[in-house]
Order: sequence, then C-alpha cells, then structure tokens
Amino acid sequence: MTVSAELAEIHQWWARRSGLTSHEAAFRIAGSAYDQVTPAGVDNPYWKIVRQLPSVREAGQGVCPDGFARGLPVGHHLLTKRYSWAIPSPGDIAWLTQILHGRGLVEIGAGSGYWAWQATQAGIDAIAYEPVGSSANAYTDGTEYFAIRRDGPTAARHHPDRALLLCWPSNGDPWANEALEAYTGDLLIYIGQGAGGRCADDDFFRLLARAWTPIGSSSHHITWRHAHSAMTAYSRRIETPPQ
Repeated sequence: MTVSAELAEIHQWWARRSGLTSHEAAFRIAGSAYDQVTPAGVDNPYWKIVRQLPSVREAGQGVCPDGFARGLPVGHHLLTKRYSWAIPSPGDIAWLTQILHGRGLVEIGAGSGYWAWQATQAGIDAIAYEPVGSSANAYTDGTEYFAIRRDGPTAARHHPDRALLLCWPSNGDPWANEALEAYTGDLLIYIGQGAGGRCADDDFFRLLARAWTPIGSSSHHITWRHAHSAMTAYSRRIETPPQ
C-alpha cells in the first residue's frame, strides 16, 4: 500500500470517530501548534504519516503520537519496522545539522538506514553500518533507504572524524557499548531511553555517565506514546591528568 493510500485510510479513521467523546483529547499534529514543516525537496514519508495520527499531550514528554489507538489502520508496530524505532521530525534533522556544524556522521546499528537517509537529504555526509542484511533483520520489514555497509559495532573505530549516531540500541544487547568503546571521536548523538529503560545495556550507560557529557537535546523530538525517548548530543569528557 502506498503512503497516499495509508493517509487516506487514516483520514477515514478520523471521519468515523468524529463526535466520539472518547477521542476528544486526541488531535493531529498536522496543522497544530506542534506541526513541523518538511523542507522543500525532502522526502520523509514517516513524518507524513505520523503528523496525521491521533496524538496526545503528556506531562514531561510534549506531544506523543498514539500508535496503539483502537482501529488505527497504520500504527506503531508497522511504522517502527518499516522506518525506524525513533521518529525523525524535520526539527530533529535541523537540530542535528546545527550540532554537527558541517561534520560527517556515522551510524552504527542503522537498521533500515532511514535516519541516515534523512540526514543525507539535509546535506549531512552520512555513513551507515548494520551487521546483517535487511532480510535477516527482525527489527525491520526488509526495506532499506540508504546504502548500508555490512559490519559490526566496532566499525565505529574507523571514523573518529565523524559524529557517532546510535538510535534505539537493542535492549540488553552489548553492541551499543561495543560501538562506544571502539569510537575514538568526541561527539555522540544518542536517541533512545535512559538507564533502566528499554535500550542498550548497563555497561553502555555506565560508560556514557563516566566519559561523556550531555551538551544539548532536540526540543523538536516527537516521541511515541508508551515508548518515550530523547535525542541528545554528548561530548567526550576531557580527562585532567593528575597533578
């Protein structure tokens, strides 16, 4: 089914629910104060769909699309497998461009390559790695949006001049920690949940706390309801030699 057809089904979903009091709190991002404009010439089908989904405001999280609303024809599970676990809003990509200041990007565990594709459309020089082919990756539906290199997490060591991007690393899996240990550069972009959440492992968050300092977060990050996340930049902490 095409994106246009899916959008038409979402519009029909809204039409069937007009006047239902149980959905009074839900609204579309499209046309609201939370909407974000996709730059001309940029293709971001994920955002096209998300901005039409029922969304709610949640304390401390801002606006959150509800991908589990009853009867919704296109929801959380389908979209996260087709595109990415995190939603790259236009504001996220603009913020990423500012943080990088012309620097290149290397993404480890890129999945479908959707974030790398969005970054490239914004003029960012991106490289993406994923150890397994799309047909063997249980976290995607087999679609690839970017030319992905086949290698494991330690491929981060080849790109100290680039910023490292880690997006929703697998829960309890050591690969995010392995990538961060291998990386010798000084700028990390992490998208996901914090320690004790559903991303990475304890070793990753211990290393993050010990050696990295947060320097800013995207205020435009739109996070799924029931799967909250943040998009944060970290700078490598400079160790002061003993006196």
